[in-house]
Amino acid sequence: MANKTQALIFLFSPFTISCSFTKPCHADCVSKEGIAVFWGQRSESQELTLRQACATGNYKIILLGYLLVYEDGSDPVLNLADHCGWAEKSCTILESQIKYCQSQGIKVLISLWEARSSPASRTRTPLRSEEAAKKLAAYLSNNYLSGKSGPLGAVALDGVNIYKISQGILHWDEIVKAINDYPTAGRKIYLGATPQCVDLNFGAVIRTKLIDYAFIQFYYDPGCSYDSNNKDAKNLFESWNQWISKEDLTDKQVFLGLPASKEITSGSGFIEPEALKKDVLPVLQQASNYGGALLFDRAVDIRSGYSGAIKNYVPTDCRCFCDDSFPFYNQALVL
Repeated sequence: MANKTQALIFLFSPFTISCSFTKPCHADCVSKEGIAVFWGQRSESQELTLRQACATGNYKIILLGYLLVYEDGSDPVLNLADHCGWAEKSCTILESQIKYCQSQGIKVLISLWEARSSPASRTRTPLRSEEAAKKLAAYLSNNYLSGKSGPLGAVALDGVNIYKISQGILHWDEIVKAINDYPTAGRKIYLGATPQCVDLNFGAVIRTKLIDYAFIQFYYDPGCSYDSNNKDAKNLFESWNQWISKEDLTDKQVFLGLPASKEITSGSGFIEPEALKKDVLPVLQQASNYGGALLFDRAVDIRSGYSGAIKNYVPTDCRCFCDDSFPFYNQALVL
């Protein structure tokens, strides 16, 4: 692995500064988020409460999953599985838990999942227009982002994460723009996207330049994931370099999405914590738009202890790199 790491050449950066008295160092002075995690689709006995997740101190972003957005224009429906079921059932029990998380400096985002027609209505106009996008943005604001009473109680979530979309059905670029443009009394609404490392559907969303967090799933596809059998990061590094080099993400935060255990993906893309800390993160963290790690999911993380094993190696603030073999920049080329 050392030879593969050394094979990465990073371009020179204008951010080089002196961080010590002995040699020049390279500083990444964009605050990083740390560890993000999915929560909401397991039983409470498996992933515990949202408050308990935030009380660990391991996470900086919680992605609630999921809010189903229907192609036929029906109102979205919240599905938080065993915690409080579907939207028809009250989920206001989470109001105090969400506010607790936010009081700890943890951002809470609602994840959207594009679904087919709602069972309640199969006759409405599909969400394929600018007007429909504005309608959805208004719904999200009124029910999840404004602090008004909604399915989760009177909460003002920190943002929206687009998790699952279909190709060419809903106009997600228009939806992202509408959410970004919706009045929020000056409060920042964070926008996230969770594409696979081989992206088929998120291109238009990324090109809006409005995504703050790109939570890339570097698993399931061996062509762009870590080879856990051979402990080989070549494909992962090549895919990572492509993502951080995207013009629309150079000033955003790109996350390394990982399964918290082999059981999630039968080993595909899983990186043992020691390998992550020693061989992978030292390379990825050289990118100015590196944001942290995304773990799937909270229940698996409880069993594996993955976040606890890596949290001290996933910084949440500015860092200085004093290894002259890795000049700091936001792009890397694998030779």
